[in-house]
Amino acid sequence: MALPSEGTVVNVTIDPMANETSGTEIIYANALDLPEFTQCIDLGGALISDSYGIHILQNDSKTFFLFDEFAGRDEKGIPLWQLLDTLAVPGTELNIGWTGNVMFEGVIDPEILVLLPDNTDWFDAERFTEIEKAWRFDRKQKSINEIPITGLVCLNDIYSID
Repeated sequence: MALPSEGTVVNVTIDPMANETSGTEIIYANALDLPEFTQCIDLGGALISDSYGIHILQNDSKTFFLFDEFAGRDEKGIPLWQLLDTLAVPGTELNIGWTGNVMFEGVIDPEILVLLPDNTDWFDAERFTEIEKAWRFDRKQKSINEIPITGLVCLNDIYSID
């Protein structure tokens, strides 16, 4: 499997040449064990629900957002994940508004992740209204989709922490 091109969303379970599902499932316990991501570092992850999560990885030039579905546990009880979709974004110094911190029209939407501007003030701002890009980690479509930024606000989860 080739890495996604810059700034594009690629569903890794689809063969782009055949334009149909390949039937290939990518199941893993640690995303860094996947051949495509062995040169990456793990920036963390978050659960969107009991069955879905995201992982954020980074190499020297790109940040990768992985959308996963819980696939069970191995014999040691370690969670296994099925990779649903991957987003590659150029850059490594990104200001990420994590899922669970983004509101759409005043309500937290656990499926939305945003990119904030380079000059984001993480110390004195309680919330961010200036958003550069946004994506929905859509559990129904099992894909990552870019969405409009209108109506989005990102809460600063480190605001007022001393």
